[in-house]
Amino acid sequence: MRNLVYPAVLYKDESNAGYTIHILDLGIVTDGDTVEEAYIRAKGHLCAMVDCAIKFDCDIEAPSDFEKIYLDNNKGKKKNIVLLVDALS
Repeated sequence: MRNLVYPAVLYKDESNAGYTIHILDLGIVTDGDTVEEAYIRAKGHLCAMVDCAIKFDCDIEAPSDFEKIYLDNNKGKKKNIVLLVDALS
């Protein structure tokens, strides 16, 4: 069993007053009314994706470097929250 930890970008969604979270490495995008709800949904999607990849013997994209994702998402006026989401596999 290994623990996979992926950087995710969280930002305020102005169109619906909630939060959107994006795990860039895996193309997972979800949202929630609160930061906690968005995080829990992202973690659930990540766990499901990892479980399916293991079940069907598929490769799992390696996580990007947190620092790179952080720097890429905090340039200029853009100030997004970057956090880590994990999935046990």
